[in-house]
Amino acid sequence: MKKCRISKIALLAAFVLALTTVLAACDRKPEQKQEQKQEESRSDADTAAAPPSYLIGFNTWGAGSPVFDDMAVEIEYTLATYGLKGSRASDEHLADKELQNMQNFISAGVDGIVMQITADPVLPQAAKACLDSRIPFAMGIFIGDDADRATVTADNPYYAGAVSADLYHDGYLMGKAAAEDGHKTAVLIGGNVGDNHFEQRIAGFRQAFVTEGGGEIIDEARCTSPAEGQEKATALLSAHRDVGAIYAMVGVYVPGSINAMDILGLNIPVYASNANADIVDYIKNGRVSAGGGGNDLPAGVAAALLINRLDGHPILDENGKAPDLKINPFLVNKDNVDDYIATFYTPGTHPITEDVLKSLLWRFNKDVSYKTFTELTGSGLTLEAIVAKHAPDSAAPTPDSAAPESDSAAPETQESDSAAPETQEPDSAAPGTRE
Repeated sequence: MKKCRISKIALLAAFVLALTTVLAACDRKPEQKQEQKQEESRSDADTAAAPPSYLIGFNTWGAGSPVFDDMAVEIEYTLATYGLKGSRASDEHLADKELQNMQNFISAGVDGIVMQITADPVLPQAAKACLDSRIPFAMGIFIGDDADRATVTADNPYYAGAVSADLYHDGYLMGKAAAEDGHKTAVLIGGNVGDNHFEQRIAGFRQAFVTEGGGEIIDEARCTSPAEGQEKATALLSAHRDVGAIYAMVGVYVPGSINAMDILGLNIPVYASNANADIVDYIKNGRVSAGGGGNDLPAGVAAALLINRLDGHPILDENGKAPDLKINPFLVNKDNVDDYIATFYTPGTHPITEDVLKSLLWRFNKDVSYKTFTELTGSGLTLEAIVAKHAPDSAAPTPDSAAPESDSAAPETQESDSAAPETQEPDSAAPGTRE
């Protein structure tokens, strides 16, 4: 009898508790209930749609030179557009340092690496280090020897692809421009003998200027660094005061060459590959007749290959392999140098727009494919195409299937020495700009 009484009391208490809960819910104001539902909905959406964040290591052959700093700026900007963290390291023009930086990135726990391999022997070691550590990597701008790259990446599932400028074409453009301007002789100035990046440009220049144009290369000066440029140019031009043209294999050798001419009282037309901030004013005033532009555009495209691989949607070529893509540099002269400056060297502006960068990433564009990349590298990165994308009415919304846009403020990156690279959150600073 006592047990029955206790059961009835417990049942009554449960009923009263349930009734109290219902009445409290009914008493809640409609706006409070709506706010709670919206908050729950936002939380669920954020959890479902937030793309993963990565720490990306990237190196450049040096720091403090516009050539290499421009490359780093474009990678920083690309990672910022994707809302990711970046860690930058300088190789200090040393092969040993280049390999050490790859090892440091891995030790620091990066999720992926956009590597530039300027010293060809480093590539097999760097690729093996990534394979052993299961770190995906892509290569941009300096991509090592073609045969070595094909060998060491053939069975490496962590290789996401390579994007570079066609340096033979870069040199060819300059040789053709010099020949079309009527010059019959030329001297060359540039980096170390045997450096494949310079040798490719020389081969292209020779084809256009000598083989097709009937000109003659009468001498050349090779430097271990741009710091030797003026001294080497002075000696070269003192010996060939009547030469028709000067070909600078990279724009950083232009200021020293022009200073040498001013000292010697000469005014010889200059043609320069990799037209950077050092020489755009010389193009405007006519001291440089033509330059090659677009050499650092591969950096951002290579980063996109890597992020797609990390997101589980690798870009593969028609043979199911990680792609090797080439971008053709374009001619910059007095006719288009203002457009070049406006899209490449105006503060706050970058040549590849955010819309274009996002079209390369699966998390923003579910239709991205190998064709998306080949169309961009094939015809979408000419100066004319870049200018068109910067026109006010050219911006297009990202596809409906895209994930929500991430904060596009740049990751503040720090130079890395032998210690583990330092990183900052992506919304900590504004993107770097070209000088």
